[in-house]
Amino acid sequence: MEKIIYLLKAGEDLQQPAFCEVVLGVLSEALLKEDTVLSLRVSLSDADVARAEGLKLEHCGPLPDAMVSLWVQSANEHHQLESLMEPYCSRIEGYLVTESEVLAAPSEERQRTPGSMQLCCLEKRADITREEFLTIWKESHGPIAVETQSTFGYRQHIVVRKLTEASLDYTAIVEEHFPAEAMDSPHAFFDAVGDDRKLAKNRNAMVESCARFIDFNRMNCIHLSEYTIKD
Repeated sequence: MEKIIYLLKAGEDLQQPAFCEVVLGVLSEALLKEDTVLSLRVSLSDADVARAEGLKLEHCGPLPDAMVSLWVQSANEHHQLESLMEPYCSRIEGYLVTESEVLAAPSEERQRTPGSMQLCCLEKRADITREEFLTIWKESHGPIAVETQSTFGYRQHIVVRKLTEASLDYTAIVEEHFPAEAMDSPHAFFDAVGDDRKLAKNRNAMVESCARFIDFNRMNCIHLSEYTIKD
């Protein structure tokens, strides 16, 4: 089995609410009809995550309007999946990835996952190797992220290769689930409600850890609503 992540921009003739409906409805149903698709999640930039507008980072290409995440028998037939998306999208970034689910967020088919899902697309610092990036991220940074934030779901993806022409040179793609309050409360985000000292400590620890291996000028970040379509 292999996992594919697609980052989608809405077609020029689709406004964001309508695009979200298409991804959650017509497109999801079309993907599920493909024999190779084993599971499917979609994540949307919709009204439910509007409170997280201030957390967006856009440093390397446009932020997606939606993300489609699939487990498939084989990624060799990815062009067929993309042909289903093309009528609704102006841009499709596709990535073959490996997944490590550090924390499993609660999910129920056809239901929205509570809170918001923070999607971060990362590139390594130019002065370290890919192996150094992965060692820091996997063996050191991951526990720090869980300890210093209110995260209740955490998936790490290593980008194996790009599948579409529009795909950018990301080293990793991260999904982190946060409670709804974290969308507009730093205290809630950094698991420090009512404690300014803990907020400063946790935020500084997180920033210092990220600075060891992430190129902040090549990072995109957005909060999305996640739906598990088929688990």
